[in-house]
Amino acid sequence: MRKSFTLIFTAFILISGSGVFAQVTFSGEMRPRSEYRHGFSTLIAPEQEAAFFISQRSRLNLEYAGQDVKVFVSFQDIRVWGEVPQLNRSDLNSSIHEAWAEIGLGEQFALKLGRQEVIYDNARIFGNVDWAQQARSHDLALLKWKPSEPASLHAGFAFNQQSERVFGTVYDLDNYKTLQYLWFNYRLANTALSFLFLNNGMQFQPDKTVFSQTTGLRATRSANLFDFSGSFYYQGGKDAQNRRLNAWYLSAEALYPFHENWTARAGFEWLSGTDETDMATPGFDENHSFTPFYGTNHAFNGHMDYFYVGNHLNDVGLRNPYIGLNYQQNRFSLGATAHLFYADGNIMEAGDPGSTMDAFLGAELDLMAGFNLNKTISFMAGYSQMFATTSMEAIKGGSSNEVNNWAWIMLNVKPEFFRN
Repeated sequence: MRKSFTLIFTAFILISGSGVFAQVTFSGEMRPRSEYRHGFSTLIAPEQEAAFFISQRSRLNLEYAGQDVKVFVSFQDIRVWGEVPQLNRSDLNSSIHEAWAEIGLGEQFALKLGRQEVIYDNARIFGNVDWAQQARSHDLALLKWKPSEPASLHAGFAFNQQSERVFGTVYDLDNYKTLQYLWFNYRLANTALSFLFLNNGMQFQPDKTVFSQTTGLRATRSANLFDFSGSFYYQGGKDAQNRRLNAWYLSAEALYPFHENWTARAGFEWLSGTDETDMATPGFDENHSFTPFYGTNHAFNGHMDYFYVGNHLNDVGLRNPYIGLNYQQNRFSLGATAHLFYADGNIMEAGDPGSTMDAFLGAELDLMAGFNLNKTISFMAGYSQMFATTSMEAIKGGSSNEVNNWAWIMLNVKPEFFRN
C-alpha cells in the first residue's frame, strides 16, 4: 500500500501543479466493519461456534477531469484485522480497484477504457457490489452514446486472459472469458425504461467457449404519491457446463412515502429454478435456474446472503415476497425489511427421492440504523435473523432449530484531501 500511496500522491502533485485547465480531486476511504456471524449465508450446526472478525477497506482515489478526457485511479487495501503478522515485510492485500480513462469523441460519444465499475438500473444484473469490502470491477471497453437528452446507449466489450500468451487463449480463472452487452435507457417525465442485452462467454473446454444470453427490460414510474418499478429478464443459450439454458426473472415493487419521514415498500422477486428431481436424472441437460451474474446481490433477498451471493446458483431458484419500512430524518435513518422465501423448483425428500418437500424455506428479518456525523463520517449498524424450515436444511445443511442470526457495525470515513 505504501508504493500505491507514493504513486498516487506523486501523480496528484504533478497534475495539480501543471497549470493545465482541469479539475483534480484527491480523496480516500477508510471503512472498518465488525461482524458477528451465527448462521450467516448458511444454517449453523449445533456443534459449530459463532464467528467474529473485523474487516477493513482502505482506498486512495485520484480523479482528473479535463476538457476531452477523464482519468480515475483507485488503489485499495482489503484485510481482516490480524491476518498479516505485524513484522511482515509485504502482503497481497493491496490492489488497483479501478484505473480507467474516458475520452470524449465529439459531443455525443465517449470511450471509456480500463478497469471500471459497471452499474446499471437497480444493480440487479450489473452492480459494483459495494457491500463487499473488495467490491467488483471489470476490465473492459465501454462506448457511450448520448444522442439526445432523454436517451443514452452503452456498449461494453471484454476479453479476459490470465497473462500475455504466445499461443492459445484458454482461460482457467473462475470468471467470464468474454462478454458483450448493450444497455439502452430512455427517460421521459416520470417514466424511465431500460433495455439490457448481455452475451456472456465462459471457457468450457480448452477448445470451446459457451455463451449465454440475458435479455430484458426494467421500467420505473412515479405516479401521484407512489413509485413503481418492474423488471423481466430471460436467459437462453448455454450455461457454464454446456447445458441448455432456459430461465427467467420477474420482479415488481411499489414505494409509498406516507409521511415526510416514513416510506413503506412492498414487492417480490421470482428467479426461476430447476427441480432437484431433474438434476438427479442421468443425462440432465436443461438448466432452468436464473443467474443474476454481476449484480449487487447483497441488496436483494435478505441481508444474510443465503441466496445468490456466491451461492444458490444452478439450484431450485427463489420466490421472495417482501415488505419494508424506512425512516429518515436529517442525519438519522432506520430501516426494517421482512422477507419470505420459497423454492421455485421442487426439493427432494432426503432418503425418499420419490417425495418432495414443502417449498417454504423460511423468513428473514433485517434491521438497520444509520447516522451521518458530517459529510465525511458516517456510522451504520444492523441485525438480521433467519427463521428457517427443514426445507432450508435440505438445500443448505445445518440446523433450523438453532438461532441463526447476524449483527454488524460499520464506520465509513471518506475524506476529500484536495480539490482544485
